[in-house]
Amino acid sequence: MTDKHDSAAAMPRIRRLLDRLDTVADSRGRRRLLDELRQPKRTIVVSFLNQHAFNLAWTDAAFCEDLLRSERLLRDGVGMAACLRLLARAPGLNMNGTDLIPQLVAAYVGRRVAVAGTDQPYLQRAVQLLRGQGLDIVCSIDGFGGEDRCVSTIAAARPELVILGMGMPRQERIAARLAGALEQPALIVNGGAILDFMAGRFPRAPQWLRRIGLEWLYRLLKEPRRLWRRYVLGGGQFLWRVLRLAWDSGDERETPSAASLSVDTDGSPTESSMSVDAESLFAQPQQRMAGLVQRLDAQMAGGGQRIVQFIAARPGEGVSSLAQAYAEASARLRKRKVLLLSDDLDRERAWPCLVEEALDRACASIVAAGDDDGNGRVTQARLSSDARGYQDNYAAIEDASVWSGLCKRFDEIVVDAKPAFGLVAAARASGVIVVVEAEVTRASAVRKLLDDLAAVNAQVLGSILNKHRSHLPRALHDRL
Repeated sequence: MTDKHDSAAAMPRIRRLLDRLDTVADSRGRRRLLDELRQPKRTIVVSFLNQHAFNLAWTDAAFCEDLLRSERLLRDGVGMAACLRLLARAPGLNMNGTDLIPQLVAAYVGRRVAVAGTDQPYLQRAVQLLRGQGLDIVCSIDGFGGEDRCVSTIAAARPELVILGMGMPRQERIAARLAGALEQPALIVNGGAILDFMAGRFPRAPQWLRRIGLEWLYRLLKEPRRLWRRYVLGGGQFLWRVLRLAWDSGDERETPSAASLSVDTDGSPTESSMSVDAESLFAQPQQRMAGLVQRLDAQMAGGGQRIVQFIAARPGEGVSSLAQAYAEASARLRKRKVLLLSDDLDRERAWPCLVEEALDRACASIVAAGDDDGNGRVTQARLSSDARGYQDNYAAIEDASVWSGLCKRFDEIVVDAKPAFGLVAAARASGVIVVVEAEVTRASAVRKLLDDLAAVNAQVLGSILNKHRSHLPRALHDRL
């Protein structure tokens, strides 16, 4: 099977899209997401990445950029779950809009809502259903007219919730424009056929089919003429493209090497196993943390006013426990004022963050703890802010003057950065430590990360290799 579109151009943007994907691990994560979406403090765009969106993003760079502008990009469907598993990423829960949007509707009872999409009489039926559920529908528009009219009409109604049911890629394009036109905090949801489902135009699959991931088959049987291209032809294209993506970043099964380069051990590898964000992976003994501090001091000529970043070679894995353990060891052993920047902090607390530091430097929002006692302390702050958009967070992390100001207040800054901001932060770091789980991290993934770090002139100090049997080739050990 051939793909007429240039895979070399498509795959980098698809990787960016997958790195931006907000996977929801469990029911607790889903509740946190719903809590955030119920009371948005800014305009939030929620989009969904399913098989159809993947195919469109592969061929349409502008659509991909619209998806990347979404504050929340959620995984939808069994196809994307299979894709993520093939790429050694945890798929998390299926967060399809057909199930999520009714939960959001229940949370917006009595509030101002705008809907756009589908045609009559189905639009009116959906509006009647939503009004019957207690929503204040302040704007309803079919969405098939000009985009300028659609954006201006919705913006003038000042809604708190906007449901767009126009289909891809139109709804994502309008959502991106609408986010800049609204003057008040609002939630904008790209809902696909959600209004048609509400109006009873298309029936939903029985619950048992949904549970086993075959709702797509039910929809295909109900609407073969409309959906056969998406599910039959599109399914074949999707499979081919995912395999191309996996092959490009796959395990080349190179000759195993016993060599391992580790900055946190005395040469003996650790025996713990890795799972996504597993606490046991980074449960390092204190003496190893002490050894890591000493080794970095030697490599970085002493220490003081430096930025150390921990970054996982395998996307989706966190290094928060390791970064925190190192920060505490460095503060305790060297009596340093250490700042730990991480997004893996208790979300219920109002942590200071880098964006506020960038916007109001005179207030010095991130303040060092224990300035007067001469003992080492760890101050914690968030790397990015949920109350700000992606672009604001990116700009703050990219701003060299922000990091310079923090270095004047802290002896050492320890960064735990997720994939979306990892390379941006790495460009500001004095040194980067790559965390590799050799049994599950593909050699090509490590190679790509090292190439990306080299492209931003990041200094790789070494690696923490977590397994005895290394599947990484010797050439990569030399680079690490």
